[in-house]
Amino acid sequence: MPTTDRRYVPHFSYTHQMVAHLMAIEGARRVVDVLPLPPDSAFLLRFEALRRSTHFSTSIEGNQLSLDEVREGIAQADRSGSRQDQEVRDYWTALEWLEQQVEARALLDEQFIRRLHRIIIVRGRGRRGEISEYRERECPVVDSATGQIDYAPPAPADVPGLMASLVAWRNSKDAAALPAPIRAGILGYQFVTIHPFGDGNGRTARALATAELWFAGYGMRGFLSLEEHYYRDLQRYYDSLQMGLDPDYYRGRSDPDLTPWLEYFSETMAAAASDVERRAEQLREFEDHPAAPWEQLPRRQQQLLCRLVIEHPEAGQAPTFSPADVARWFMIGPSAARKWTMAWHAAGFIEPASGERRIRSWRLADTHAGLIEVVRNALVRIE
Repeated sequence: MPTTDRRYVPHFSYTHQMVAHLMAIEGARRVVDVLPLPPDSAFLLRFEALRRSTHFSTSIEGNQLSLDEVREGIAQADRSGSRQDQEVRDYWTALEWLEQQVEARALLDEQFIRRLHRIIIVRGRGRRGEISEYRERECPVVDSATGQIDYAPPAPADVPGLMASLVAWRNSKDAAALPAPIRAGILGYQFVTIHPFGDGNGRTARALATAELWFAGYGMRGFLSLEEHYYRDLQRYYDSLQMGLDPDYYRGRSDPDLTPWLEYFSETMAAAASDVERRAEQLREFEDHPAAPWEQLPRRQQQLLCRLVIEHPEAGQAPTFSPADVARWFMIGPSAARKWTMAWHAAGFIEPASGERRIRSWRLADTHAGLIEVVRNALVRIE
């Protein structure tokens, strides 16, 4: 077995196809980032991207909920419903959490990854703790149809060293010098190869690659969703991850040539970016508009606005919420939820829903209440 305390250095070569894909990504990104869009269209594209990422990433793992059912699952008031409902709620919450981390320019370290996994993975009812622990057992990936082992990951004892080496590489000058799509592809691939957790590695790997793109400014205004393009040809996705290598990590997977995977990843991202560009062009307006009012809000306030509309889609309603709702939506404790609520109140974003001395519920302040109908109108267009 190879030692796991050595420095991680990914090996790959740039190909003509890869360079062409990178150029296409950059071209689409530049168009989308400056394209004037009506405010409701911008919100529509961002919401669709989150919903599609949630739907298709969980579908890759066998979740059978439809796109419409994903929205219903997210809107459920508690952890009731099926395991599949919980999976989509968790993945949506993870994407919201990633948006907050990108805005805060958080450090992508091992704690970050273990927290991301803890949000994504379903552990049943009750509080689940802050971070996930690395696996302590072997967890081969088995083909459910044939019973054969598709992949035998590294031994549990090697996981901590491999993860430390991966994170050190990601935060190195060598990694920073790479194009962001290449860096994201390597990070997601090596993570899922290490397979550090007992479950949820695929979803976490895809979310981690998304996070890397967002940190590097390749989110395309929040409109980009890679998962749908993986799902369109799942067999090719799996074959690209396998790269024809031996199923045993210690027989060629510990230091492979990543060129085939990066060709596939860059091609997939180029297709997704082109799709975003095409859809944005269809919605563009030829007159400049002032920035949508919610674009000036902090990410958490934007997410609160989206949550209120998801759970209260009927026109004319002035939705209210409680700190308990905030705790549930953002998977934080009661004290943090109260702190967030008071901060929003101090910023003039929300106000008490009634004149009672003890405030039990809140609503958007009058200065922001009009955003509800604009967002509702946008979401109606994708029903």
